[in-house]
Amino acid sequence: MGLLSKLFGKKEEELKRPQVREDEALIKTLEGHEDRVLGVRFSPDGKKLVSGSFDEKVMLWDIERGQVLHTMSGHTTWVKCVDYSPNGDKVASGSIDSTVRIWDVETGKCLHVCKGHDTEVRMVAFSPDGKTLASCSRDTTLKLWDVESGSELKTLTGHTSYIECVAFSHDGKKLVSCGEEPVVRIWDIESGKNTASYNTKDRLSHSVSFSPDDSLVILCGRDAAVKILDAGSGEIKHIMEGHEDGVRGVCFSPDGKKAASVANDESVRLWEVETGKLLHTYRGHVLEVQSVDISPDGKIIVSGSDDRKIKLWAVK
Repeated sequence: MGLLSKLFGKKEEELKRPQVREDEALIKTLEGHEDRVLGVRFSPDGKKLVSGSFDEKVMLWDIERGQVLHTMSGHTTWVKCVDYSPNGDKVASGSIDSTVRIWDVETGKCLHVCKGHDTEVRMVAFSPDGKTLASCSRDTTLKLWDVESGSELKTLTGHTSYIECVAFSHDGKKLVSCGEEPVVRIWDIESGKNTASYNTKDRLSHSVSFSPDDSLVILCGRDAAVKILDAGSGEIKHIMEGHEDGVRGVCFSPDGKKAASVANDESVRLWEVETGKLLHTYRGHVLEVQSVDISPDGKIIVSGSDDRKIKLWAVK
């Protein structure tokens, strides 16, 4: 474990909090990371998971067996984010060490170390065709990388402060990003231009993504709300309130009808997109929940938490 992780890691006594009653929808708990789990993503077939942690490791999991297939080391401080390539043969990770790494799923070997950001990488995202990887950083830039070679393709500038999150549209033509500005930005990938900027009134946004049909954008942040915007106009369609602290992660279900969110209040929540209604609150983590994803078949939610655990929940 590196110096920064030792300095800023959770103290042991903080992890000895009383257990809460776990929700009946809990399917499985995966344990293996030695510190906070900051990122989780399903594989395209839903049979595997990739996770990133404060322990500086990237782990690849077999979900059915609940076992670690590979533990991938190389980052020199904590791993903030992970993503799975659309064809399932690669995973990517971004770290506070300012680098992006691309890994081979079959062997667990690092294929490329992508260097170019000046400070910590906060989010990585594969393009729908798997050929390009996007990253965002607290250096206020977005970068596009060639997955095959690991080389930098393009740098997008326009944010005036930290960028916390980035995601591709499902048609592969746009990016959405936001962070420490009350603005969500839409980018044209081919030209690299910022084509739209919508005021969110958030103090800090932690996570963002397009709906499956690219008509909506969902985001969340420090103000403890989940917001759904019209991707074309920026109109706020719903503000989903219920979390009791900052919301760390959010995502749409594959059919776009539901959304899942996780927060510092230790909960996982499921929402109905059309109405903004809260459908279910999942309890079981005992520290802040950092990341969330929904399986490709829409039946399982995965969450990663500061309690070092990854939990799988049935969609209610």
